[in-house]
Amino acid sequence: MEYFKKLDGTVFPSEERTITVINDQIYGGAHEYEVAPCMGFHDGKTHYDFDPENQVRIQFVEKSDNGIITPGLQSEQLVLILLDRTAKLNARFPSPQNEKMMTGLQIFLDACKERVQDRINRGVMGDLKK
Repeated sequence: MEYFKKLDGTVFPSEERTITVINDQIYGGAHEYEVAPCMGFHDGKTHYDFDPENQVRIQFVEKSDNGIITPGLQSEQLVLILLDRTAKLNARFPSPQNEKMMTGLQIFLDACKERVQDRINRGVMGDLKK
């Protein structure tokens, strides 16, 4: 049985909770999210579209206990998109904060690579094993 729960996190400076976690029984919602799209910043605040028809669904790849794969994004793919976007925006509007964001994203990617290599070395990559 799945249910929907608003993620506590918000995007500064807004206090709107714009991300919904679609919960699953095993992981508590680590594979599927709905996001209210941003409509821009104007009149002193960030505006979002909360119309259910316009929500952006993000599905991460999931392997069920029975071996069935639900196709979806890998975390690394999403971060590579963010890294590419930030680099392109930084080319036009350079800032130390953009550099800091790119460094953090690269650290994330490096840690993901280390984790995958460790799982390959231990022979558990692709298996639901610790």
